[in-house]
Amino acid sequence: MITKQQALTARAFHAEGACHRSVGPRGGVTETSEVWRRNGATKTWLTRPNEFRLPIKYGLRDYSAISELEVNRMHVPEDCLLNDPNWEG
Repeated sequence: MITKQQALTARAFHAEGACHRSVGPRGGVTETSEVWRRNGATKTWLTRPNEFRLPIKYGLRDYSAISELEVNRMHVPEDCLLNDPNWEG
């Protein structure tokens, strides 16, 4: 989940539930995550201070936006579970 302050400053976002860590048969660790990046400025409104709209992009052709209603579908890389060495996912 991201906050409004993170939406204003962060450059990359991970899709919630798309971060995985797997251990191969020889002990190799593979980490995968779906990384979306900022595709423009965060839109805010003076009359509605709690609302925002953040355009994001994934790959070459996938575009979307994060608003205050959809903050639970993304998290910033600093808050990712892959940063926890004891997490099994």
